[in-house]
Amino acid sequence: MSDSLSLWDRCLNDLRYQLKENEFTMWLRPLSAKVVGDKLELLAPNQYFVSHVQENHFNAIEQLVKQHSNGEISQVVIQVESSVQQPPRDLVDNPTTGAQYSGSQPSSPPVGIESAGNQASQMGSDKSLSYINPYFTFETFVSGKSNMLAYKACLELGKKQSQNRHNPLFLYGASGLGKTHLMHSVAHKYLKIGKTFYYFSSEKFINQLVYALRNQKIEQFKRKIKRVDLLIIDDVHVLAGKSKSSSEFLSLFADFMVEGKQVILASDRHPSQMTEFDERFRSRFSSGLAVGIEPPEMETRMQILQKKATLSGIELPKECALFIAQNVVSNVRRLEGALNQVVANANLTGNPIDLDMVQYALKDVIAIRSQAVSMDNIRKVVAEYYDVSVKDLMSKKRTRSIARPRQIAMALARELTKDSFPDIGQSFGGRDHTTVMHACEKVAQLRSEDPVLDKEYKALSMTLQAG
Repeated sequence: MSDSLSLWDRCLNDLRYQLKENEFTMWLRPLSAKVVGDKLELLAPNQYFVSHVQENHFNAIEQLVKQHSNGEISQVVIQVESSVQQPPRDLVDNPTTGAQYSGSQPSSPPVGIESAGNQASQMGSDKSLSYINPYFTFETFVSGKSNMLAYKACLELGKKQSQNRHNPLFLYGASGLGKTHLMHSVAHKYLKIGKTFYYFSSEKFINQLVYALRNQKIEQFKRKIKRVDLLIIDDVHVLAGKSKSSSEFLSLFADFMVEGKQVILASDRHPSQMTEFDERFRSRFSSGLAVGIEPPEMETRMQILQKKATLSGIELPKECALFIAQNVVSNVRRLEGALNQVVANANLTGNPIDLDMVQYALKDVIAIRSQAVSMDNIRKVVAEYYDVSVKDLMSKKRTRSIARPRQIAMALARELTKDSFPDIGQSFGGRDHTTVMHACEKVAQLRSEDPVLDKEYKALSMTLQAG
């Protein structure tokens, strides 16, 4: 029989295609395995993992283990890995630590997977209010030009000697670019150096606040949170428009600042663009370091694919990684989804992963992208972005408010469709090819001189390519 690692890898490979990606990554990928006699021991980070896997996946695991071991393994057990560092007893019993521990007290489930018995009404229970994904560490994060500053800022915060120089640290960018991964990575580092934290999604934070306010326990709730060293709140923009919740959050935020404790916030946009908040919020959010995360460039996309393939025990030829990276550009989540689709196709057909198979597996993704970057869609998306009409873009009007979006649309068309200059000119009201050439040159010049326009152009490009 093969060793325990290859046996468990083969089981994981089958489970990956039986489960949703989120469920597989969250609950089964973190497990490790070892063979003891005729028994396979699965080791989990904490008791909550043990309970969840036993209730939801254990029967399927047992069947796969017997199948892949040719019957040599007669028993499968799952238990908490004894090598996981135990926290001080007062922290285990203290639900305000915000950490995911492996002691006798079970951790709370991941955000978004809470059971009815573990909602905000159990705020005073012994269950921790926070969860961090065991996969989201600095070691599994792929850094590149698009996220390097954010990566370095978070890495600095995770050092034992960090002096909280970037406080608050505000991460912003579109969904699926790695903000949550970086915040969880900092939380993991805090655990390793003996510090405590709270991690909240904005929705979970609001639920806790609402419960505390309704039950006149707001001061108790705030005291619990203020006892930790680090407060992390994801998607903080969701607090906008909720006056009481946002006011209490601002008070809590101020207390953390006064005590010199670290705060990390994340949003889909820069603090200055969060116009739903009043000036008090925007100025305080901007008082530390605000770092943007852009969609990954080609080199980083390839590194992400290759790293994910390696972690999953998959051999991904370089030309295949290049093809995927060229055709999926909007965010990391879609990139990983495309790779999963390729692997699923290979598993179901029994074909090796090569360029022909990858092209076939992603034919629908490519078709959607091709449709998204059609000339009609480019004109529509650019017109909506700059609040002009498609008719204006096609017209002879030369006012700057119309001419500039028209030039940007032409440049995008040249970059994304590879149509000829004459063809693009015809698509914009029958203009001469020299007009299109001038537009492309002008936009390139403006992008090099104006960071705001460059960011707008990139945003439009990613929107179109995202489908």
